[in-house]
Amino acid sequence: MSKLTPAQFVQKSLDLHLFFLRIMKEHSFFLEAAFVAKNADLIRRADRFRVVFEELLREAVDLANCNVSKCVLQSGEVVTDNTIEAEEKTEFLSGIPFDICLTKRETMLRPGPGDPALEDQVERFNNRVIRETRALIDLKTDVLEGMLDCSLFTWNFPLLIEHIRREALFYVDHLQRLQKRIVLDPTEEIIEEKRFWDRIMAEHSQFIAHLLDPTEQELIMTADEFARRFFRLEKSVKQIEKKDGCIPPQLMRDEIQAVEDIRDFKSTANELILACEIRSIIIPLLADHVLREANHFLALLTDCRKPAHDHRSLSQRYSVCKHREFNCW
Repeated sequence: MSKLTPAQFVQKSLDLHLFFLRIMKEHSFFLEAAFVAKNADLIRRADRFRVVFEELLREAVDLANCNVSKCVLQSGEVVTDNTIEAEEKTEFLSGIPFDICLTKRETMLRPGPGDPALEDQVERFNNRVIRETRALIDLKTDVLEGMLDCSLFTWNFPLLIEHIRREALFYVDHLQRLQKRIVLDPTEEIIEEKRFWDRIMAEHSQFIAHLLDPTEQELIMTADEFARRFFRLEKSVKQIEKKDGCIPPQLMRDEIQAVEDIRDFKSTANELILACEIRSIIIPLLADHVLREANHFLALLTDCRKPAHDHRSLSQRYSVCKHREFNCW
């Protein structure tokens, strides 16, 4: 099994952190904002994690300049054109502060190869992130258990707690693999990512449908259809002939088209929520959050993390069935 070089380890770690640390920070906010006054202890725990992950993101940004991939910076998974406005409006609505300057700094990051001299520093940083993310997982577990045994009320759905807990576990799994410098087979990696993010996209659609005002019938129906579409795509993993390491070309075309479609739907909804043109209980930062996750998934599927000099076709990179090339990107 091949191993990551020090430069690759640094770049891949920081690529991952720029996406997931902001996600973890926002998960902490979503938890904090949804508790009732009785649960002041849980509000304090969630607020601590919001502050901790904001500080970790700040440190990651300090390390990231000229050490992260161009793809990640351009994909819209780190920040979108509307992230700053979403944070400002969410701070106004919730009274919980956001470091807007940090978000502005992220928009100014420049890409570059990972500096191998940072390997030890990044490895230590990864260990700190793993430790704090596991602690956040414990909080999410406590909240979920309290909700399921009816000893705790929160305005979040139980499925949403399961959903954000799963994302935190996925983050830790990726970091642990990086710490071991493991490089997955490309086909194995894309199947793993597809299986995970298809379910995430389906659940996003369910959340959107249930957080929209009942009068928003057309949007609710669209969201419901996206949920069905991504649950079908999640099941399609079973169609892949693992023994041959084979991904059907049509499946990849359908996958990319579905993610592009939901990305566009989320982007439009994000702008309409910011403009106060949709009736819902979707706070602006949640709309931006789920858009960034769609952007992340699309970047994974379109393989833009491959080196610029790698001009192999999809069929060569992912061992696609029948060795057929097709123009998906």
